[in-house]
Amino acid sequence: MGNFLNGLMMNAGVIGGADGPTAVFVAGEGDLFHALTLLWQGMTGIFVVMIVISLIVYLLSKITSPKKGEGEE
Repeated sequence: MGNFLNGLMMNAGVIGGADGPTAVFVAGEGDLFHALTLLWQGMTGIFVVMIVISLIVYLLSKITSPKKGEGEE
């Protein structure tokens, strides 16, 4: 039980300026490998979402663009 409680001991801090807090962070004696795993998973997720949005915009621009010869008189 003592080992479990040691894992829960963390320090919380706030980084901010005159306009109020801009970030809250938690630092502790956690597992660095676990933190890096979360980091790469989050970055990969953001990258995948950016690619999907780019593909959707590209396809919509191809679908909705006027065809050559149409609308010309």
